[in-house]
Amino acid sequence: MHEEHLSEPEPGVSFYLRTWVIAAASLVLVLVFVGYFFFLGSSPPATTRRTSSPAQTSESGVETARQNLSRQTDLNACRSALQQINAELGEKAALRPPALTKEERDWLRTNFHLSDEELGEVESSHYTRLDNHHLFRCFLMRDAANALEVKGVRSKAGGSPVREKPLDQAVRAFAWVMREVRLRPEEGEAAPPSFVVRRGWGSALERALVFLALLEQFGEPDTPQRELLGFLLQVPDAKGNLHLWTCGVVIGDGKDAYLFDPYLGLPLPGPKGEGVATLAQVRKQSEILAQLHSPAEVGRSLTYPVTQEQARAARAELVCPLSALSPRMRYLQDKLLAPAVRVRLASDAAKDIERIQAACSIGAAKPAPVLVSKDKCTLLRRFLSASEGGVDTTNREQRFQLELVPWNTLPAVFQDERLFPRTSELGKQVLSLFANFFIAPMMDPGQPRDLLLRGRYGTAEEKLVGERANWRSMLEQRANTGDLQEKFQAWLDEATRVYAALVRARSPLERERAEKQVKELWGGRSSWPVHILLNSAAAAARNPEVAYQLGLCDQEQAEQLQARLDLQAQVGLPPFPPDAQKAHSAWQNAVENWRRFEEDYPTHRDSAAARRLRGWAEAMLGDHKAAIAAWKNVADCPTDLEKLASLYLARQWEKKHK
Repeated sequence: MHEEHLSEPEPGVSFYLRTWVIAAASLVLVLVFVGYFFFLGSSPPATTRRTSSPAQTSESGVETARQNLSRQTDLNACRSALQQINAELGEKAALRPPALTKEERDWLRTNFHLSDEELGEVESSHYTRLDNHHLFRCFLMRDAANALEVKGVRSKAGGSPVREKPLDQAVRAFAWVMREVRLRPEEGEAAPPSFVVRRGWGSALERALVFLALLEQFGEPDTPQRELLGFLLQVPDAKGNLHLWTCGVVIGDGKDAYLFDPYLGLPLPGPKGEGVATLAQVRKQSEILAQLHSPAEVGRSLTYPVTQEQARAARAELVCPLSALSPRMRYLQDKLLAPAVRVRLASDAAKDIERIQAACSIGAAKPAPVLVSKDKCTLLRRFLSASEGGVDTTNREQRFQLELVPWNTLPAVFQDERLFPRTSELGKQVLSLFANFFIAPMMDPGQPRDLLLRGRYGTAEEKLVGERANWRSMLEQRANTGDLQEKFQAWLDEATRVYAALVRARSPLERERAEKQVKELWGGRSSWPVHILLNSAAAAARNPEVAYQLGLCDQEQAEQLQARLDLQAQVGLPPFPPDAQKAHSAWQNAVENWRRFEEDYPTHRDSAAARRLRGWAEAMLGDHKAAIAAWKNVADCPTDLEKLASLYLARQWEKKHK
């Protein structure tokens, strides 16, 4: 009876249903999964990573790496490319990068307070395992920056290409980060930008660090200095302790620092709400910060928490990744990869400090030294394990990934220690299966989140739509499967017997026989009850995130099309009708997706973020009343600053469209 409902699903869901194959090859990581979930057990060894050997061809290792990185830039591609380069540099001393001078070494030790081991990482003449992750981060942010660039607009027919103004680029880059990294409460130490942006949420500091990493990739990498130089601004509290306030941005040789607030999710508005405020303006004009205050629109007054006095005492903080300080990264950027592969990998920290100090001295009682953050410089190194080039011994990277998994939604039967002991092979297999449903789509290359961040919106959307259909199918299959409990119990009885035989196996023959039975247990038709239980639980938990990512796909496409129209208007060109129509359709799609998200998940923690984006999409469609109403609905905004930002948008839009 009802046997037809246990048939194998269509190939489109095979990735999600057969992840036990992947899990079986990753049992070391599973140990971490189990330890985290049950908050018990000893620290497991680091996860084994896939690596590739240098290409065994007559072609130059550097040239092979360059060609490969021009096509693929995921972490494994970066790892393989640096292996190939190291192999050639080991054979050809003349190709090795220059070393730090004594003056450079002394400057780093004095200003960054680096230990001998940290200086050794900077001085290394070969590319290190830490460099793999730095290179990946730079490529990921480069692709995001390229996706944000407005292309194809000319001053007139046959005229020269028109670029966005640098400040406009910074504003759009900041808005992108605020959309892609939802604000969540600060819990523990910040994670590195490449991990945070793929996860899709983070603290205000993590959002700020992603923004700074993105700014690095705007402009040409071979120019003497970055066109958009980002840094952090800290303000003192009543006790004199410094706390993050905003991100500052210096443009070219400019002497102003433009301010972007990662708590608000908005640039600080300039005088009378126009443009972006500079640090000098805020220090001089008290009304700039005061315009963010909100009257009792939510039953109580909301006040922007930073005062003019604090702004006058603000201290700038340079953030520079450890690998970016090394001469080998400049050499890789300018000599080994260029011109075929263009990406900014290195920083000139000394010159950056000079630019930041000049911009932050305007309006200050006296020039203040720029803080140099060793903690943020070594953030990636402290996050990664030794096998990945770091120094962490607490499995931070694995724990970070496990936080993507809503363990509270795992069916209760699988949490029962008597049936699925956490240290047993059976328990580890189940937990690994469930975890992979949430980790792979967000962290793996070629999956929807990776594609969305790199600007491949259409492909990301196609995958997300397919995933959503598969989850619906899983829920339907669960609803239509008869005698599920009986079938699951039969499978569990067999699983208990098979895994017990695996534990008792002593001889190689017994072990081989038991392993074959385990494989048959998971591969046969009898295993479908356990898959149905796991898949349906994952479907209910994963669906809201899929819906949110679909909304982001439409929002990003609309934002990019709108930026093109705005640039055309800036140079006095009439809107190209097909561009205007595409933008209108994209904004409509975004509105529909956000409305559907709010209707389907009204109590979800991201409902307020979805509504704020819906308001912007409605504003772009000219539905000003709907936009204002969306922004004024702040009852479920997680923080007071998010409420302030939303109410400020509503007030400004009311002034413009009375």
